[in-house]
Amino acid sequence: MARQKRPKRVRPRRTRQGAVGRWVRQHPIAVWYVSASAVAAVLYAVAAPLEAVQYGAPVLVALLITAARFGAIVLAVRFPLSAAMLFAAASVVVRWSPAPNGLPWPWTVTTMVGFVALVLIVWARHGWLRGLIVYAVPAVSVSALAAIEFDARSLSGFIVAVSVGAVAAGAAALLRERARLGRALTKEREVSEAEQERRLVSEERQRIARELHDVVAHGLSLIQVQATSARYRLQDVPDDAAAEFDDIAASARTSLAEMRHLLGALRGDEQPAQHAPQPTIEDVGDLVADARRAGADASLTAVNLDSVPTAVSLTSYRIVQEALSNAIRHAPGTRVDIALHHDDGRLLIEVRNSAPAQPAPRASGSGHGLIGMRERAGLLGGTLTAGATDVGGYLIRAELPVESDGTGQSMTEDR
Repeated sequence: MARQKRPKRVRPRRTRQGAVGRWVRQHPIAVWYVSASAVAAVLYAVAAPLEAVQYGAPVLVALLITAARFGAIVLAVRFPLSAAMLFAAASVVVRWSPAPNGLPWPWTVTTMVGFVALVLIVWARHGWLRGLIVYAVPAVSVSALAAIEFDARSLSGFIVAVSVGAVAAGAAALLRERARLGRALTKEREVSEAEQERRLVSEERQRIARELHDVVAHGLSLIQVQATSARYRLQDVPDDAAAEFDDIAASARTSLAEMRHLLGALRGDEQPAQHAPQPTIEDVGDLVADARRAGADASLTAVNLDSVPTAVSLTSYRIVQEALSNAIRHAPGTRVDIALHHDDGRLLIEVRNSAPAQPAPRASGSGHGLIGMRERAGLLGGTLTAGATDVGGYLIRAELPVESDGTGQSMTEDR
């Protein structure tokens, strides 16, 4: 049988917005620097000519002092206290002499905007203590100039600056708290998802272990019964051969008791023991028939399924059961083709559904179906792949190694 090409795995499309979001989360310092530099550049472009033209400052002094004053906004990202001192000193120097009548003084519009940006950055990035210092130093030093010319414009400038700075501090505190809660929530979500993943894998492993135990226990029970009854079923059994049969029976009983003890530990006290026979690959036909009666368009093709070991048979049934259930749940109304083929020491399982006529609503589920199928295949040394087909459907393909169990019996005889 020619090997079929493995289906291509569907990878999530990486959008530009997602890449930008990841870069922002990975480089927070760079984001702060870029934002602060943009604000500082805009304020410098507006304030430098304003100081030289409207307030009569020498051009060189206006360029240097304005650069120092708004460069403090960029400096505040890493050195908030130094930035506060630089901003206050530059503002006091450039506003030392009263401005011409009609112009704001000592708090100009650009000075207020720079003060708000400084407080916002420091309070949001470095916390309330440094934010309070950065708020107080420029407010006190610049407002002290109002004593030189105490009039209505200096008093109104002081009130507006202090009020706007307080609003900026409150907004920064809210942003900082929101960011902290967001980080904590993201961390808790990651921990919860990892814990849920471990729990699902553990539950699936326990279920697989219990089922494999039942298979092994069934075989050990047969060995014990055959070894115990050999001296009665066979005529003229020598004494040494009878003793050998007794030893085999005793070893089987001991192994069976240990396996049952392990099963009890895996199940836990709250889980009742299950004594019903485990399904096999021969029960896949009944599974497909039940799906048809439920309205599913399902077909089964089975080739050469004799002499499949019990563990492989049980795993095959579970894989088909989960794959068929997923197809019915996530792609209702589509045709599902199931193929089982035993050849060259391997069992090939394919469950393929056609493309749905319209996108199906997202079904709720635990999301560990594929995990369980891969765990089952991996425990037997097999592989399982799943992904969309070229025509819009979905394909689950498992390949399980089949080794002779030494009995030479078919699955029907094993049961």
